[in-house]
Amino acid sequence: MLPLSDTLVLDLTQVIAGPTGGQILGDMGADVIKVEPLNGEHFRPHFGGAWVPSMNRNKRGLALDLRTSGGRDVLMRLVKKADVFMEAFTPGVIDKLGFGWDVVSTANPRLVYASVSGYGQTGPYSHRAGYDPCIQAEIGLMDATGPFKGEMCRVGTAPIDYSTGLACAAGIAFALLHRHKTGKGQRLDLSLFDVGMHLMSHWITNHGLTGEDPERMGTSNTILCPLRVFPTKTQPVFIAGTNDAFWKLLCTALGKPDWLADTRFATNKDRVAHRAILEPMIEAYFLQHTADELLDKLIPAGMPCSAAYKISEAMATDHAKARGSVLEVDYPGIGSVKSANNPIKLSDAPVSVRRKSPGVGEHTVEIMHEVGYSDGEIAALREAKAIAGT
Repeated sequence: MLPLSDTLVLDLTQVIAGPTGGQILGDMGADVIKVEPLNGEHFRPHFGGAWVPSMNRNKRGLALDLRTSGGRDVLMRLVKKADVFMEAFTPGVIDKLGFGWDVVSTANPRLVYASVSGYGQTGPYSHRAGYDPCIQAEIGLMDATGPFKGEMCRVGTAPIDYSTGLACAAGIAFALLHRHKTGKGQRLDLSLFDVGMHLMSHWITNHGLTGEDPERMGTSNTILCPLRVFPTKTQPVFIAGTNDAFWKLLCTALGKPDWLADTRFATNKDRVAHRAILEPMIEAYFLQHTADELLDKLIPAGMPCSAAYKISEAMATDHAKARGSVLEVDYPGIGSVKSANNPIKLSDAPVSVRRKSPGVGEHTVEIMHEVGYSDGEIAALREAKAIAGT
């Protein structure tokens, strides 16, 4: 049995953060109903139609127009039997649709209600729409990212969105556990801003101690050395000399006792101070060897290091294959769709694709039958353009 079996989740979210959270709940056994507008969420066309399939496995599809009384009635019937309600509208929008926390919690006091937004339900920025790159800019992540003394850069994925999805799933699980103990539901206020600030934790601590903002260091680090990607004769290699013990490992594994004996590099503080001397020495050595030659020495020695791959190379590694890190599902009209697997691995609840990501409203009739609608009522609501799908 999966841990969230018999848990009904209404997922009104779109794009990345909310759907990621809902997908994790679905992977863990919940019956997740993806509630979309009649024409589907606005990201469906992206990646040649593969966007939504990559984000919404293990969900059923329901298409409603919540601007109609009929569409709202369908959702309210589901609210009364649901365990979790997820929404990701700009604060205030869901209230205007008639499904704000006050209304929904009155209809179902046991409901766990998760609101995902850019800036949270309170605070002077709460009214703003939130997007991962905007948050990256506002929390200082862009300013801390980029080539040495170069232009600031956006992180090349959506780390705050995906982290918010993970936090959303965890928060819902915690709230369900709390409900199991108390019998009461509650509201979760999840924001990309809060999650983004959490991702900056060590820089927050460093600023509190030193008053300094992080410098852009490329793949390096202002407070640790050597820690960066170095070119080799083949694949670039990243090494993480995060303490003096790893520095000793590096020098010993590479057969460089002269580096270890050099008093300029005796401690991390010394190595940071003499970075301009040390890093060119390491780079010159690495350029004389292939990545495999270096990794074959460093990895057995216990040195934190890795090849620096492109995503195509990372997906093809034996480790990614062994861990099942990438799922591949065929979708008619689209073809093979690859997506990241659920990173949460439970020994007694292996993740599987029980359902492919639904088409727009693919399970509308099935779900409406479950909450008591007759075929005639469903036909009338379809005619009134309150619902869509099969």
